[in-house]
Amino acid sequence: MPYKLIFKLLMSLLLLSSAAFSQDKVYVKKLVKKLASPAMHGRGYVKQGDLKAAKLLAKEFERASLQHYGESYFQSYSFPINTFPGKVDVKINGKKLMPGFEVVINPMTSSVSQSYELIRLSDTITQIASIYALVDTNQLNGKMLVIPEGVTNAYRRGIPGVPALVQTVEKAMWWHVSGAGNPENKLHLKIKAAALPADATTITVDAEAVFVPNYQTQNLIAYVPGSVQADSFFVFVAHYDHLGRMGKKTVYLGASDNASGTAAVMDLARYYAANPEKARYTMIFALVSGEEAGLLGSSYLAENPPFDLNKTRFVINFDMVGTGSEGLSVVNGKVLPEYAALMEQFNTQKSYFPDIRLGGESCNSDHCPFYKKGVPAFFIFTRGQENREYHTITDTPDKLPFTAYESLFGIVTDFVEAASSSLFDR
Repeated sequence: MPYKLIFKLLMSLLLLSSAAFSQDKVYVKKLVKKLASPAMHGRGYVKQGDLKAAKLLAKEFERASLQHYGESYFQSYSFPINTFPGKVDVKINGKKLMPGFEVVINPMTSSVSQSYELIRLSDTITQIASIYALVDTNQLNGKMLVIPEGVTNAYRRGIPGVPALVQTVEKAMWWHVSGAGNPENKLHLKIKAAALPADATTITVDAEAVFVPNYQTQNLIAYVPGSVQADSFFVFVAHYDHLGRMGKKTVYLGASDNASGTAAVMDLARYYAANPEKARYTMIFALVSGEEAGLLGSSYLAENPPFDLNKTRFVINFDMVGTGSEGLSVVNGKVLPEYAALMEQFNTQKSYFPDIRLGGESCNSDHCPFYKKGVPAFFIFTRGQENREYHTITDTPDKLPFTAYESLFGIVTDFVEAASSSLFDR
């Protein structure tokens, strides 16, 4: 075989082995499939889905030989949460709707078993003040208002004086659990417009809510000791929880949100554990619960860190990172321009993403509690038409391609290495 051909083959093998060693998309996809399986119950707070996921992740940390603070990777804490472990039956004129697909229930709703007369309002209404002009709220006993989609936050926040309402929606049915720590004796539903016929006159709701005032949950924290400055820290964080279950059959699997970010952090943990010389500072890998309920896990960690926040150089939060065909978004990029410039520099040099979109401050994910403490922090997520699932019943592993995962891993590890030498040590 000619020498030049042998040389090219050897170089190709070296490049392939280097790429495989630096990131492992196959591992990431397998972990997402496990985390977003029905056995994890949506990684929520029915059937201890969060604990099942936490035990799986602790085993992954252990297999990678990461260290932990105290006796285990767990950081225990608790919070109040309203759950729906039993039936969530909603019937229109006697026809049962499919929870998650045709109807969702506000997480603050208490148990209810009642039939209501439907009172329809004009589809042109957009303001709550218009509702008060049309309806006497003192005459709503046994009645449910049908609110058009254009009335902002009617389902989520409710309308003062209106004990029962249903808001119609045209597109995908999304659910949330924020605010579930404070249940109310009110009933708020969302129903697919197509599932609510024009001639519908009655709705029957039979829903079992269980309020847990002191739900015990946990964050996971692992680390690789720094090879140069072990008393300084770089933190990777992602929330591993999701929405859990709504009723006996409906499970929100949460592949994109946020099994994807969890798996990315775990892949980085394995990388730095296998390459400890790359860890100039002590690398912290934090997987938190309670994000969907209101950033509760990251807030607890920021208030009770087992490492010194004053010596924490940077935090990167990963949330929904399974796409990338349209680019990468960096929340806090505009308020931390020096750090953002590094990412843009590597993207220009290596063409990782077609676009990097820098955002301003936003307390919309788990970077926020650390940023509020004065720690520089980015929240990164990928963008692409290949997956638009968000808080839907159809956020499943088979719909998550990890289009630009290699680029994500590359730009993050490049950023860590460059920032460690050019910015942090000045």
